[in-house]
Amino acid sequence: MDQETGEIIQSFISEAYERLDDAEIQLEKASCADNAGCLNSVFRLFHSVKGSAAYLGFERIKALTHEAESLLDYFIKALSPVDPESMDDILKTIDCLRLSVGVVERDNSDEDASGLTKDRTIALARRIEGLKQGKAKAGESGPCNCITLSELITHDMVDRFLSECVDLMDEAEVKALSMSRGDPGGAESINDLFRAIHTIKGNSGFFGYARLEKLCMEMENQLAKARQGEIPVNDALANMVLEGIDGIRNAMKAVVLVGADKACPEEGSSAATQTESRYRPLGEILIDLGTVKEEEIKQALDIQERPLGEILVESGVAAAADVDKALEIQRATAGSAERIVDDIQRKEIRVDTAKLDKLFELVGELITAESMVLNSPDLSGLKLDNFQKSFSGLNKISREIQETAMMIRMIPLEGLFHKMTRLIRDLSRKFDKPVEFRSSGQETEMDKNVIEQVSDPLVHILRNAIDHGLESPAKRSAAGKPPTGTIYLDAKYEGSEIWISVRDDGAGLDRERILMKAVERGLVKGDPSAVTDDEAWKLIFEPGFSTADVVTEVSGRGVGMDVVKKNLERIRGRVDIKTEKGKGTDFILKIPLTMAIIDGITLRSGQNHYSIPLGDILEFFKATPAQITVTEHGEEAVNLRGAILPLIKLGEVFSIPGAALDPAQGIIIVVQSAGRKACLLIDEVVGNQQIVVKSLSEYLGKVEGVSGCSILGDGTVSFIIDTGRLMSLRLE
Repeated sequence: MDQETGEIIQSFISEAYERLDDAEIQLEKASCADNAGCLNSVFRLFHSVKGSAAYLGFERIKALTHEAESLLDYFIKALSPVDPESMDDILKTIDCLRLSVGVVERDNSDEDASGLTKDRTIALARRIEGLKQGKAKAGESGPCNCITLSELITHDMVDRFLSECVDLMDEAEVKALSMSRGDPGGAESINDLFRAIHTIKGNSGFFGYARLEKLCMEMENQLAKARQGEIPVNDALANMVLEGIDGIRNAMKAVVLVGADKACPEEGSSAATQTESRYRPLGEILIDLGTVKEEEIKQALDIQERPLGEILVESGVAAAADVDKALEIQRATAGSAERIVDDIQRKEIRVDTAKLDKLFELVGELITAESMVLNSPDLSGLKLDNFQKSFSGLNKISREIQETAMMIRMIPLEGLFHKMTRLIRDLSRKFDKPVEFRSSGQETEMDKNVIEQVSDPLVHILRNAIDHGLESPAKRSAAGKPPTGTIYLDAKYEGSEIWISVRDDGAGLDRERILMKAVERGLVKGDPSAVTDDEAWKLIFEPGFSTADVVTEVSGRGVGMDVVKKNLERIRGRVDIKTEKGKGTDFILKIPLTMAIIDGITLRSGQNHYSIPLGDILEFFKATPAQITVTEHGEEAVNLRGAILPLIKLGEVFSIPGAALDPAQGIIIVVQSAGRKACLLIDEVVGNQQIVVKSLSEYLGKVEGVSGCSILGDGTVSFIIDTGRLMSLRLE
């Protein structure tokens, strides 16, 4: 396979995944099942995937998407809502198509996908046949409350479509102009042209721009003949392509002006009455000028077969001079269609995520190198005012670069939330527990790498919420609750963290049952009643811990919540639990905005250097002997303004030779995590700086209380303290 074909296939793969995600998002909308406009939108997404698959010869994907189209088409034409069984079939088809695209990604062919697609294609065909024969009662609810496709399409979507068309047309025009008789690059130019026109055709079909789609199809037919050698690649073909490009550009002008790809409105006409029109109607201008009345415009529009201006002048309603003035205003308001189209710029580009990761890595190295320059021993003791001024400017720029690079990797949680919507729908049906799912904060943005780590914890928490949290409809009714349970998924910014909350209105955590199981497994020794609620709730995160009596295919093995804990620790996150018996449980995932570069304080204990995230530090102070006290358990603590805080000696925790162990001799840092506070004894505060987080080498293994390391300006390695884990090690 040549490089060109490989690039086309890669483009198909990325677009297919994107369109399947979009289709699933549309289908998960509450009103989509009985909304013809929404179903039309999904239909066009399937149609686009089918068209691209057919072009590349992926017959199995083509056949499956064709059947999915046919099923949707049945409901669209029947003006009836999609029944739940058919909706299941459509969603299963999306899952199957994703797997099939994965096969293409692996093999550059869909031949091995036949085992996936064959049964699903047959199932869809049977479903359609059953509907046609009246076996499925799909049309009894009558016509739906439909909205038009134009109500689903926003100006932003159209702008993105037009910007891509401008790029593709520019590219096609260059290729067409380069074509000449005997041109050795003619075949390659034809392929490039075909791809560009095919892309516009597929997108035009999605938006419902029939004129554009027809123009592109006509050009495609001619280019296909040229690719197969049926017609020569010469000046005549180049002229045909250039004329077609002009036709496409004219159709694009109509989209800009009236929100559709019909012919551009003739000057003086009503300019259509499109709700999305950017072309100000002549009648509206004349009314504003006080030349004519609204009733007179309406009467003229009722009989309009010619330009509105001509009708108004002939009927004596308006003077020719007034119409000419209005036309000038209309042209000035609309602007030149050519200029509008030519000024459209691509607002976004596709970038390989590996390149973004590399960019972020280089930004981290830049910050480290910058620190090494500032702390170079060659500069020690020198008074360099100009250097310091220049370095401050460099530091400001590098910080802006770092913030911009981080913003590039930030993406909304919308995609993750929509996946959870599908999960809840499937689990609700599996457990026969009706669930109302509510979500908010989907627009909250998070580092894409962090999102990948959060996905699994969310899945396990939601599974537990439905399986263990929500009661059966009968039990809920007996408890005075509505039979349908409710699950809330919310995201919001809290300081330097993002909090993702999963809340249900179920039975709440059962403290007695949790402690009973913990005692059985030896996780709790001594009197269980002495265990605090927070300590009891944390037991569910222990490996293999489960309160389920029966192991199901979804839960009961005690694996899920352990995964939650491990994944969150990997990204320096944590989870808090709030629960009330009989009323429900709230799991709050607290996750740092990014895990690559953080602001922190570097400190020294003995000869070792450590760094603590700035958000974990409350204050520093020098303790006096009078502030040091001993608890009833014989442990040292610090009296800070009347609050008794436990004392953690860093040198003792990590067995550091020469580290300060006398609280009165060292420096105390008050740290916080998960609502708890503690005092950390160190030798010296080195300074405040940006910390580039790097993972520990594998040969060190897992170091409890340390989440990674960083390289300081002088080349020294500084270990990054996991404050929450350190406090757990010493205080529990």
